[in-house]
Amino acid sequence: MTEQTTGAVHHGAPTDGLTNAEKLTALQTYVKALKPMEEHLRRAALADLQSAKAERVGAYLPSGEKIGAVSLSKGRKTAKVTDAAAALRWCLAKYPEAIVQAINPAFLKKLTDHSAAVGMIGEPGVDPETGEALDFIEVQQGDPYVTVTTTKEGVAHMTQLAHGFAGMLEAPARPASVWVHDDEPGSTGPSYGAGPGEGR
Repeated sequence: MTEQTTGAVHHGAPTDGLTNAEKLTALQTYVKALKPMEEHLRRAALADLQSAKAERVGAYLPSGEKIGAVSLSKGRKTAKVTDAAAALRWCLAKYPEAIVQAINPAFLKKLTDHSAAVGMIGEPGVDPETGEALDFIEVQQGDPYVTVTTTKEGVAHMTQLAHGFAGMLEAPARPASVWVHDDEPGSTGPSYGAGPGEGR
């Protein structure tokens, strides 16, 4: 298996440091390893807040330094159509002027995918059935970008580093006591968390 590069080839010999590509790969792999931890702690923190019936809990280092807070949000209020056919029937009966014609997205994707596969940059699109030039489609070249591919060994290594970095998060959870503190600079209301000297 070979790897293509656009810069100096790195043969594994000792260097003064990592290349930008190596730094990027290491960082993205580290973030990938941290993601499951974040999701687990987010679920656990949600359960803690709900159990304590608290809206906000302060986050403190063992030294007592506050590093932030976790707040309980109700979730964004949204509405969505659950029966598209019923919505269409209602709209036809009540607001027919709101009905518009549109190209099936799947068919339009078929046209653009085919045009990108067979066309040259700057040329119009092509009907895959008839070969007709489609002036409303243009084959374009996107901006260059980089992608990162990780290895199992890399993920395992970064996971080990992540566990070391997050060692304090793996310690037994400290019960959160709830207190109210309204006079903190920049505070917009009561906050709830471990009070000074509590839980330490």
